[in-house]
Amino acid sequence: MTEQLTGIADEIVGKMGRAMEAHGLDALLATSPENVAWASGASPPSQKTVRSRLAAAIVPRSGESELVAIRLEGPVVRTQSRLAALRLYEEFVEDPVLVFADSLNGRGLADAALGVEETHLSHADYHKLATALPRARLVRADELFEELRMIKTSAEIDAIRDIGGAAERIAAEVCESFGAGSTEREIANFVAERYAEAGGDGLTMLVVGSGPRSAAVNAPPTGRVLERGDVLRLDIIGTKARYHSDVARTAVVGEPTAEQRRVHDLLLGVHRRCLEALRPGALTSDVYRIYREAMDEAGLPPYHFVGHGLGVTLHEDPFVNELTSTPLEEGMVLCIEPLTLLEGRFGVQIEDEVLITADGYEPFTEAGGLMRMEA
Repeated sequence: MTEQLTGIADEIVGKMGRAMEAHGLDALLATSPENVAWASGASPPSQKTVRSRLAAAIVPRSGESELVAIRLEGPVVRTQSRLAALRLYEEFVEDPVLVFADSLNGRGLADAALGVEETHLSHADYHKLATALPRARLVRADELFEELRMIKTSAEIDAIRDIGGAAERIAAEVCESFGAGSTEREIANFVAERYAEAGGDGLTMLVVGSGPRSAAVNAPPTGRVLERGDVLRLDIIGTKARYHSDVARTAVVGEPTAEQRRVHDLLLGVHRRCLEALRPGALTSDVYRIYREAMDEAGLPPYHFVGHGLGVTLHEDPFVNELTSTPLEEGMVLCIEPLTLLEGRFGVQIEDEVLITADGYEPFTEAGGLMRMEA
């Protein structure tokens, strides 16, 4: 286990232990892909796509932690997991829920208070777990996991900063290396190659939208050829060591029109005002209001949020929208991303990653003026 992984393990397991003590829990059982990844560091490759291939991170308040996963993916998760022990089950031979129960029982937790993810486990699996541990008290812990993940540990912050910085550099390289005559797919291949060279696990979603396609929210790359005057909207979303990058930039091929420049400059100003409002105690709804009022005044279509938390999932609490008034806290990592989409014409997005600090924020990435590509 590398020094960075050990650091993340110590901090996260310690945080989980303190939460269990505060909430009267004896163990936490993470079963969703995002919470298994957060608690253990491991991401079984088929967990998200084959529902029967359940995995669990078992973290007791005292005693040895353990990752339970399908045996055929043992060689992968063994290198990823930060937990003390690993238990592998045979597909079709063993029921993973009963294996979870057996591991809990083996740790003396048969009659314990167990924090479980009610919204992830199916009704059948929840009933099976409760039946296998009839003396245990199963406690809903979904909101607790969300709360724990909102404030990042120092090792998590380093991991997110690292891959976010790589994504920003790659976006700049795209503008230097491509222009009129290039295709969206060529750009996407370049981004994927550079992302891998930066140590990324892979791209989970890549937006490469040019011309009118830049106004499509999550436009995947196509064979469309870039032309002089096109706007290119690039959003580089992927992971490294299970932690996400999410950095978006907007560029124009050649000289921008007066309208393209005006819209981008307006959003850049809004972006900076939203960033200036970030500090512990600031409400997410107040930050969103800065963006929404500017969009309304300019007569531009707003998006339904202007930011979100970032970590082992792409979008996580806190969300920066008008419906939630979450006070910001030191240690949160956010993406701030003013966006406007002029359907059939062009879209502009500026997205940076930031850390909430004791007296404001620290940028992981910093957008500047409208980026240019060779015409």
